Amino acid sequence: MSNQSQRSSISRKDFLRLVGISLGSLAASQILPGCQQATAEPTAALPTATMPHTQTAVPSTTATMASTATTAPATPAQLIRPEIIKLYPTVSSKVIQTHHTGVWSSDALVPDAVRQMVDESITRLTGINDAREAWAALFKPEERIAIKVNAFSNSRIWTHVPLVQAVTDSLVEAGLQPENIVIYDWYSSELRMAGFTMNPDGPGVRCYGSDSNNNEETTQVLERKIHLSNILTSCDALINMPVLKTHMMAGVTFAMKNHFGSYSSPSALHSPTMQEVAALNALPQIKDRTRLIIGDALTACVRYKNSYPYWDSDWTGDSIYMSYDPVALDTLGLEKLSQLLEADGGDPTSIQRMAKPALDLAVELGLGTNDPANMDIEEVTLS
Repeated sequence: MSNQSQRSSISRKDFLRLVGISLGSLAASQILPGCQQATAEPTAALPTATMPHTQTAVPSTTATMASTATTAPATPAQLIRPEIIKLYPTVSSKVIQTHHTGVWSSDALVPDAVRQMVDESITRLTGINDAREAWAALFKPEERIAIKVNAFSNSRIWTHVPLVQAVTDSLVEAGLQPENIVIYDWYSSELRMAGFTMNPDGPGVRCYGSDSNNNEETTQVLERKIHLSNILTSCDALINMPVLKTHMMAGVTFAMKNHFGSYSSPSALHSPTMQEVAALNALPQIKDRTRLIIGDALTACVRYKNSYPYWDSDWTGDSIYMSYDPVALDTLGLEKLSQLLEADGGDPTSIQRMAKPALDLAVELGLGTNDPANMDIEEVTLS
């Protein structure tokens, strides 16, 4: 497969036909428990609710997609802070996909370019022109932030460290205490293997696995008992940072399935339909804490293997996705994988069929939308 970004002939209309996703409107979201305790005063000057954008970069000719659902509800994460309610009183699920033509230098990521992508994404997502103020509008200085990355040991494709570094730098610059930020996956050994520097209790941003803390919270997902990470359950806000991969049972592993590393024994939640993916994300411990999702599409695994390592980078991209809506990100991630698979001579029907049950249940559970008509998709290219 070529390591160059390319656009397939699959249109969004064809994609929806193949997946069989209905075009019904998403039911109105409700304010989550605990939202009333959020700070009422915004931490930054806020724009008007219309949030006009001037494209200073060069977007794809077919990518920017204004929502046709003018009364679509805000997603749950948009209701966490009162200032976000003011910004998005009736907005549909917003997704920013930011490309950068200079993000790679040979086989290495360019940190400055990655940071530009993060800054551009957060300002466009929030409608706040200053990146520091945009982060400050979403996260309060005293909050404890957990960042869920993907560092799975059966894989050789992981959330890229420079992207996570750009996010933690942004949070610190917005006034958060670095010691209150924890990068995690389940095993410390996996984080180390993926290139992260362990810091369980020293100064600066913390990074360690959930296995280093035995105070796990027991809960149930579809009558199956699991033990949630104490890092997750003790944080005030969660940033989900998955990497884009296909999956032999779930079809796609991106935003929602990334939380299979937020509890012990992931095999406990594997069934033929993989609806556990949606049910897990509907747990209040995850749903109520999720503040932001940043999808890593700087590389992807289009074709999984039948032996170790099961996932590896077989495509090099140049973009990240940012949204409040995990279902929208998974839908667009599935679309991207379908395009890449078809362009490589494969048939995307199988992964689309596998992904459908979890996406449909996620909509029913109020986690977001899988209908592009209810998404405000903005694609931007930096250079």
